[in-house]
Amino acid sequence: MKALLFFSILATVSIFNLAQAQTDDIQRDITDGKIQAAEALWLKDLDKSVSEKQQKALALITLVAAQANDRFSIQDELKKEDAEYAHIGFVARFQGIREDREALARKEIQPDYTTLQNYSKRLDSLISDLQAFLK
Repeated sequence: MKALLFFSILATVSIFNLAQAQTDDIQRDITDGKIQAAEALWLKDLDKSVSEKQQKALALITLVAAQANDRFSIQDELKKEDAEYAHIGFVARFQGIREDREALARKEIQPDYTTLQNYSKRLDSLISDLQAFLK
């Protein structure tokens, strides 16, 4: 009788431990899924931010181009040359960023956090330089 009681308790504990392990696994899977979903949303927002910065940089480059194409008097020919030279440099920097992003898109590779941060920093630098030139 004691043996039957002992085995019953042992079986109950084993079943409880098994059920608890399964519950822990399910909770871990749910948590992992939530984390992955949050990371995916975060990367999507970062990618959107990079796209918005790209549009802002393009608008500023257009202003530099307009300045380069403005009619200047003979004394301001140096300003026009500076604007043309700056425009070429800004376009080259912008084109490099855009081509890098397009290359990943063609390969159907989702950019990771580090890559998006790199693009963001490059665009921030470009936008800052464009704004400084336009002042």
